Amino acid sequence: MKNQNILKKISHFFKSLMLNGLFSILPIAATIFFIQFLYRTLYSWLKPLQKFIPEILKDIPGLEIVLVIVFLFLLGALLKLFLIKSIIDYFESMITKIPIIRTIYSSFKTLVEFFNVPDPKKEAKTVVLIQFPKKDSYSIAFLLGSAQNNYQKTLENKNVTQGQEFFKVFMPGSPNPTTGFFFILPEKDIIKTDLTFEEAIKIIVSCGLINPNDHHFIKNSAQNNDSA
Repeated sequence: MKNQNILKKISHFFKSLMLNGLFSILPIAATIFFIQFLYRTLYSWLKPLQKFIPEILKDIPGLEIVLVIVFLFLLGALLKLFLIKSIIDYFESMITKIPIIRTIYSSFKTLVEFFNVPDPKKEAKTVVLIQFPKKDSYSIAFLLGSAQNNYQKTLENKNVTQGQEFFKVFMPGSPNPTTGFFFILPEKDIIKTDLTFEEAIKIIVSCGLINPNDHHFIKNSAQNNDSA
């Protein structure tokens, strides 16, 4: 019996070492796999660019991706300098005249602008908590603004507002924040936090594995209790 216990302890020790090694290498392996997948995907998309690359440079691996990065950098610089902004505006005005296409384009543009790195000069996106998918179960969401000028009037006509102000809220999905749910909620059902947009996105993408300091929630809870 004593020998069996010793063997079990040894087996458990080696099993523990193996699992520690496995779980240590998994994030690295997953990151390498993702980078390889991304590289191969981009390479297949950008393969037509090889026609425009001089023969002497074609043997350089990943040159197409470098060229695209340089192109995007130059495009961003030109846009910052407002050199081609008028061309972009003209292109967008043309698209908005095409049925169906304009809906798709405007939807994607709004989504991209929302998840773009916030400009310090612009109004910060407010991170809130809402009860979803059931009462007393909270999810992270983003406050889009007041519904006073649109949905509020419809709700008032249906006599469901009861003197409350309603707000537009987007709750992103996890781990893909570009999908989610859109809500029209009364102010009493929205709990504001002082989480930054970047912190909220990290929490959502990591499925809650990455968390900010608890003071974000403690501070807001204290404010809600004081107001109550």
